[in-house]
Amino acid sequence: MRYVTLRLSHDPVALHPVERRLAEAPDLTRTAMHTVEEMPDGSIVLLTEVSGNLDRYREIMADSPAVFEFAVSGDESGFCYSHVESSPQVDRLLEAQRAAEFVVEMPVRYTEDGDQLVTLVGREADFEGTDAALPDDVEVELVSTGPYSPEAEGVFADLTDRQREILETAPR
Repeated sequence: MRYVTLRLSHDPVALHPVERRLAEAPDLTRTAMHTVEEMPDGSIVLLTEVSGNLDRYREIMADSPAVFEFAVSGDESGFCYSHVESSPQVDRLLEAQRAAEFVVEMPVRYTEDGDQLVTLVGREADFEGTDAALPDDVEVELVSTGPYSPEAEGVFADLTDRQREILETAPR
């Protein structure tokens, strides 16, 4: 298995209207996107991480007709659940992901200038033509690639070295 980390730069005009307003807010920093799920009605739900003026974040979300509902935890940084209308660019990105034979490793991280760092995991052949499947208004830059070695996260993150050793040597 291999990984490819890409830097995606979006045309600001093509961004989702809410995403554009959040990107333009000087007192907000989008940190990461932990989950994106398409709903049966075509809308999307997201779990994102932001820092800065979360009251401003709440104002932007509350003032947007594209937002069905949202919830924000924290005062200066936090997690944000939102249920929003999709957009043509989001639809194209989700379609590209569905058509591909790789996994998008979450979270997707934001850079200081608002680009997204996306890591794909799969077989080397699965990455061929990935940038061609993306919308035309997304610029792609290869950041890194190599053999995939998942970090110890999730359910195994709290295990001791001895507990991991036992799991690794246990019969399968």
